[in-house]
Amino acid sequence: LPELGMRLLELMRSDQAGMNAIAELVDKDPALVASVLRVANSAAFAGLREVGDVPQALARLGVRQVSEIVTALVMRPSFKPGPAWSQVHHALWDHSLTCAFAARRIAAGDEGDPGEAFLAGLLHDTGKLLVLRAVEQIQQRPGGVKVTAPVLDELMNALHAELGCLVLRGWRIPEPVCAVALRHHDPEPDPLNRLLVQVQAANALARKMGNHLRPDPELRLLDLPAFELLRLGDLETASLMVDVEDDVAAIRQLI
Repeated sequence: LPELGMRLLELMRSDQAGMNAIAELVDKDPALVASVLRVANSAAFAGLREVGDVPQALARLGVRQVSEIVTALVMRPSFKPGPAWSQVHHALWDHSLTCAFAARRIAAGDEGDPGEAFLAGLLHDTGKLLVLRAVEQIQQRPGGVKVTAPVLDELMNALHAELGCLVLRGWRIPEPVCAVALRHHDPEPDPLNRLLVQVQAANALARKMGNHLRPDPELRLLDLPAFELLRLGDLETASLMVDVEDDVAAIRQLI
């Protein structure tokens, strides 16, 4: 994880996560400043006057919203396409971004922590990115083994949950988020682990919307345990999909 991302996450876990501290951190990176201002002045958030600095953007968007944007921005380079698997990189990024926004909206309606849900949704498939990076390195070696798409898919499915949890713990990500990375494919999620339930539902929603390595537009969301535990009906789910699609479309243009 980039150093700035580590410092941001540590700051958000501390008692010092006020506007001044966040602004001081963001101001150290001109590219982040430009992106945060672009979001604050976008059609989705713009007020009567254009904001011109990070403190003004924080006042308009809020500390949590800016922190989510910055977290996504510092993670984005990790999803840059490699020479052989660019389509997979792009799909992983779209899936992670969709899960982040879906989990945030689901958590808000489930009396959860939207910020924590956003982070868990964004990072839940980090292990797949790690597997992909390893495969790319293997293939670049002289006489490297040729890895086919089905083999890559099998490796990801077998390894990504445990690897993702390990690397997130190495980044000192909060343990509830690490646990989601480890258990997000549990067939019967613990009803008391609301963060896990929320991310499972977001994961399935992203798959039905097509933002997934293996999209499934015919997926019956309401039959899934996570949706049953959340008590989401047809109308709520349809509205959620529209809102998440709008969220992702807006942020894609900005980051």
